[in-house]
Amino acid sequence: MVAKKQLINPRYGKAFHSIREEQGFSLDFFKSIISKATLSRFEQGQTTLSPDQLEEALHLMDLSIFTFLFLADNVPVYRRYGEVFQLLREQRAFELESFETINLSKLTIQKFEEGLIMLDFAQVESALQMMHIPLYEYTYLLDKGEGDYFSEIYKKVDHAYFSDDKEVLVNVYEEAILYDDFRMIALATKACYQQLTKDELEEVSGFLFGVEVWTNLELFVFNYTVSQLSYALVQSIWFDLFKEFSYFQDNREYRIRIVRSVVLTCFALLDKNDLALAEKFLYLTKEILQSTDEFTRCLFKFTESLLDYKQHQTTEALEKMKEVIHIFRFLGDDILADKYSRLLNQYII
Repeated sequence: MVAKKQLINPRYGKAFHSIREEQGFSLDFFKSIISKATLSRFEQGQTTLSPDQLEEALHLMDLSIFTFLFLADNVPVYRRYGEVFQLLREQRAFELESFETINLSKLTIQKFEEGLIMLDFAQVESALQMMHIPLYEYTYLLDKGEGDYFSEIYKKVDHAYFSDDKEVLVNVYEEAILYDDFRMIALATKACYQQLTKDELEEVSGFLFGVEVWTNLELFVFNYTVSQLSYALVQSIWFDLFKEFSYFQDNREYRIRIVRSVVLTCFALLDKNDLALAEKFLYLTKEILQSTDEFTRCLFKFTESLLDYKQHQTTEALEKMKEVIHIFRFLGDDILADKYSRLLNQYII
C-alpha cells in the first residue's frame, strides 16, 4: 500500500484536475468528501488534501492511489508492456471495463495501455489469467517474439555442441568469459570441448550446489558440466531435480535440457563401467517424457539401447541405436544423425 503522507506537490492537483475533466466529473461530484472551494484550490496548487481525502476522491473515479501517483509524478514507463497487453486484450475481445471484477478500472487499464502508468506484477498476472493467457506468452511477446540474449547463446552453444564445432564453442567462451554475468555460461561452454581446471570446477560446483530454483541458466550449466562434476554432487543435484519433476512437466525446453543432462550422466557412468547406476538414472526420467517430445524420446531410446548393448551385446540393441540415427536422418536433421553416429562409433565400434 502507498505510504500515507501529506501531498503538497502542486503536480498532484494538476494531475487530479486533468483526470477529473477527462472523466467528465464536476467539482460538485466530490462534495460529500471535499468542498468545491477546497478541491478547486487543490487543483490550482494552493492547498493540500489529506491522503485519506485524496484516496476517497480517487475511489469515486475508480482510480487507485498507486495509478494516480504514477500519473502525477510522470514516472518513466516501458510503454511496450501496455501495448502488448492491449493487443492481447483486443484480440481476445475483452473491453476496458472487463477487469473491474479484479479491481482494475477502465481508466487504469486505459492509462496502462497508453504507457502512462505501470501495473504491479500481481495485477498484470490476474488480468492475463482472466484472458486465459499464460504469463510466459506475454513476456515472450514483450521481446517482440525474440529470445533474450542468454537464450540466443544457449541455442548457439547447443548447435555447436551437436555439430562438434569447436571453433564456435571457443569463440562463445572467449566472448562470454569477459563478463561476470556470463561467467557460468562461459565455463559450461568450455566444458563442451575441454576439461575444466580444478578451480573452475569448484566454481561451477559452488554455483550448482546453491541452486534452489532451477531455470534455463542452471540447467544449461549442469547439462554441459555434468560429466566433469564429482559424482557426489551430481547425485545430490539429481536427487533434488527428481523431487521437482512435476515443476518441469509443462515446460518443453526444461524437459529437453533435463533429459539431455540425464543422457550425459549415463555416458559419464558408462565411461566408469557403472552400467547399473546409469540404467537407474535413465529410467527415472521416463515420467517426464511426453508423447510430443520426439527428440527426447529418441535420446532416451538411443541411451537405453546403448546400455542394453553394453550389458548383453545383442544385435537387437545395436539395430535400435541405428534406427534412432535413421530417424534423425529421415527427418532431415543431419547434425543429430552425425552426432549420434559418432557416439555409436565411440561406444560400440
